[in-house]
Amino acid sequence: MNILAIGAHPDDIEIFCAGTMAKYGRQGHRLFHAVFTSGNMGDLHAKPADLAATRKAEAQASAELLGAKLIWGGIDDECVYPNEAQRNLMIDILREADPDVILTHSPGDYHPDHRYVGQLVFDAYHQKGLPNIPGPKRPPCRFGLTQVFYMDHPSGINFMPQEYVDISEFIEVKRAMLRKHASQLVSMKEHSDADIMDMLDVMARFRGLNSGCRFAEGFRREEAFHRVKAYRVLP
Repeated sequence: MNILAIGAHPDDIEIFCAGTMAKYGRQGHRLFHAVFTSGNMGDLHAKPADLAATRKAEAQASAELLGAKLIWGGIDDECVYPNEAQRNLMIDILREADPDVILTHSPGDYHPDHRYVGQLVFDAYHQKGLPNIPGPKRPPCRFGLTQVFYMDHPSGINFMPQEYVDISEFIEVKRAMLRKHASQLVSMKEHSDADIMDMLDVMARFRGLNSGCRFAEGFRREEAFHRVKAYRVLP
């Protein structure tokens, strides 16, 4: 299968679904990491253009640990909106990956970039398979065959998973992937005293406690028409 993880920012995939992606990779599936924004506003000192280049290189290094293809959206950080231009970009991302499974942000997440990426995925899902929707990634990809799962919220707040993936074998890979985002580890600590490595561990342990294993990631299914299938695809 083609497995597409779509994060709003560099490091979102690592925090919320890297263990699941690693598990898919072990099973031989093709992996795609789509990062919708450049993350260029998340530092107190670096210029946006310089930070964008750094964060793209970090995202590439992380994706390479899994052999995943990086798809870079390049939208400015904090500037995701459900408009036509960004919907067309999302359509192109979906067409490039032609996914069987999409992992992305929940519409109830705290961050507007996260919520709007989830909305754009939902809207582009239908249009990706329509041949008359223009875009450079033509012909369109398969229509109505993709299952969509929403990733956990930061700290697990206001998110009750429907399905869990045991990532106990892959927790070190998940940690190694997040460590590639060195600029974010420093800036989050500096401007909000947040230790996102610690958050990664606590969330994975908490979801493991929920589901009877050491470490886990939790997801909710998108249950709209065409998204529901009578079989499990999470690893």
